[in-house]
Amino acid sequence: KKMHSPLRSSLFHGVPPTIYFYTDAHQVLAMPPVIRKQLRWKLSTITPLLIRQTVSRSGFRLTKRLYWNGMWDKHIKCATFASIKNYQKVNHFPGSFNLGRKDRLWQNICRMQRLHGGDSFQFLPDTFLLPHDLRSLKVAWLQEGDDHCWIVKPPASARGSGVHVVHQWAQISKKQPLIVQRYIRNPYLINGTKFDLRLYALVTSFHPLKIYVFRDGLVRFASVEYSYDSEDLSDRFMHLTNYSINKKSATYSNNTDSNQCQGHKWSIKALRGYLENLGVDFNKLWDQMVQIIIKTFICCETPINRVIEKHTSSKYTCYELFGFDILLDEDLIPWLLEVNISPSLRSSTPVDWDVKGQVVKDLLNIVGYQIPQKPQDTSVLHMLGLGSGEADFPHLSQVLHTVELSEKEAEKHHHFESNPEDGAILESLTPDDIRALIQSEDELSRRGSFERVFPTAHSRPLLELMVRPRYYNLLLAAWEERHGIQRHKGVGLLQSLCRRNLHLRPPPGMLSQDSSTTQSEKCQKRIATFNINIKNRTRHT
Repeated sequence: KKMHSPLRSSLFHGVPPTIYFYTDAHQVLAMPPVIRKQLRWKLSTITPLLIRQTVSRSGFRLTKRLYWNGMWDKHIKCATFASIKNYQKVNHFPGSFNLGRKDRLWQNICRMQRLHGGDSFQFLPDTFLLPHDLRSLKVAWLQEGDDHCWIVKPPASARGSGVHVVHQWAQISKKQPLIVQRYIRNPYLINGTKFDLRLYALVTSFHPLKIYVFRDGLVRFASVEYSYDSEDLSDRFMHLTNYSINKKSATYSNNTDSNQCQGHKWSIKALRGYLENLGVDFNKLWDQMVQIIIKTFICCETPINRVIEKHTSSKYTCYELFGFDILLDEDLIPWLLEVNISPSLRSSTPVDWDVKGQVVKDLLNIVGYQIPQKPQDTSVLHMLGLGSGEADFPHLSQVLHTVELSEKEAEKHHHFESNPEDGAILESLTPDDIRALIQSEDELSRRGSFERVFPTAHSRPLLELMVRPRYYNLLLAAWEERHGIQRHKGVGLLQSLCRRNLHLRPPPGMLSQDSSTTQSEKCQKRIATFNINIKNRTRHT
């Protein structure tokens, strides 16, 4: 069998290789000790077994000490990001609670509904935030009548905790913070039971917004046949699809084969085959669900970017895996139920291992873990089959991940954000532009079973839904429109620029990583100063 290198080369000269993550089915050369001694993965209280096994295979040593390169943890408080070093990478963005909290998610979607109107953002069932929306809920309740049901959820719960279905006004707590959502009474049923779909979406950056969706996922079934009778509304095994709830049911059965439609948990690939046999256009359904995922991130990118700019100083630091729970109604219309910012990676069945194992391997490859420091013996890279370019520059470089801009780059950002219709954004690429584009292309080349759904060559209409045109979104949209069909030509152009080392030119005054002022704050000040200068020039003329 072919032996794979434990490091993966970049497409571009002068860009460090990334650590190769793999399943136990692969044959991979051992990571050399000179590199392995630098690799430390910090254990948290929730580090899943899948993560531990995958990173250990790639040469990381599990640790609880202060020196570490990677960590998989529950949601991290914003203030904690200030202590994260520029060579460390974590599995959350500051501010992602804007997606994960049910109240924040609804507020962000409502803002976009008001901004755009129509049906562009009508994919979440009508939601009321109590006690604030109590009067509005009462009006809707009376309009629907007593035969309609509502589902009640805590604003920040997970795995079905505190969730129940109600049909009487007296069942609603009037003072407690709650989410009350219109219950979808007509779900699509398989074998008489309700189910939902868990889709996995990876975001490697919010500016530019880069979204990858895994091509498989999980189908979670309720363990009791569905009924809308009022006397059955308290049966959580009937109305809730969470595995953490239904595994306790006496009628729950496991699926021992991810390719089969059996038991109470399927893979989405198995569901695809099942529905296609019934004549369903699954590709169309999948595209509709992907559109929901993209639009959900568009709803939340503004408040999240605001927090990221305040609390991070390197583009290398963050990535995040999100779990999207989607329900199909009887007309096969998909509805978003919630977004999980710490989707469970616990794998208790063969279906879990098959799906989640691939998710973990591929997402770790996409986000690109790099060697923290230059190895003393760089000849080892040649032994691993890596080219001379990596041997010259084999370790993590903050120049490639800086958020700092030169004055010329800040001026270009200002111009195109003020004039998003200007089509010349690719005509004179700055070092900062080149860095953004090579990062995008390298990620895409490592995508595995993920599909990048944003940006694409057809993202312009979605881009126009955003609250404001952000520079890197405009840059990547233009790049995809020009090179998305014949990507090799775009990659060739970037390779020629990298051979001239244009991407390695640091902006003047680039801050050291231990500065008390974040590079993001410095960047924002530079742009703000430039904007003031523009206003002053305009005033004087």
